[in-house]
Amino acid sequence: AFFVVLALLCLTVGPVAAGSKTDFTGTEYLVADHNPGEEFFPDGRYHLRGGVSETLWEATDSRLDGAVSLFTINWNFTFQPEPVWFSGPMWGTFVITNDGGTWEGSFTGVREENGDSFFHYVGHGSGGYEGMQLRMWGERLDPNPYLVPTSWSGYILETGG
Repeated sequence: AFFVVLALLCLTVGPVAAGSKTDFTGTEYLVADHNPGEEFFPDGRYHLRGGVSETLWEATDSRLDGAVSLFTINWNFTFQPEPVWFSGPMWGTFVITNDGGTWEGSFTGVREENGDSFFHYVGHGSGGYEGMQLRMWGERLDPNPYLVPTSWSGYILETGG
């Protein structure tokens, strides 16, 4: 009976569509801060909600190369001595668009006590990128995002279906 049920499950589920995975690297340059968001300072910490910034992409994959990104950022920072100024967790959402389509998703990140920042983005495509998924990891090894761009590596997953 077990094997009959297993065989029926295999027939009803069907094959899973294989997809392709394309690795990429890229560089993201901060262009402008559009909205400073809401800042507040409970318990001597620096909190931000809803800051909006714009970046420009150069990437080894045309689905990101030349793209403009708008991201909304939140953080809960602890003050640090200059030139770092602050450190702590970050999170938010992003929309990355070029002529081929759009990526939308969410991110998490951390700004360490030395000023280095690390990010993880997860998103999905629309328009020409419909049905695709985006996963990427970034690092900026300097406290000043206007002087040092963010370096990225990641992959785009095409689900094949």
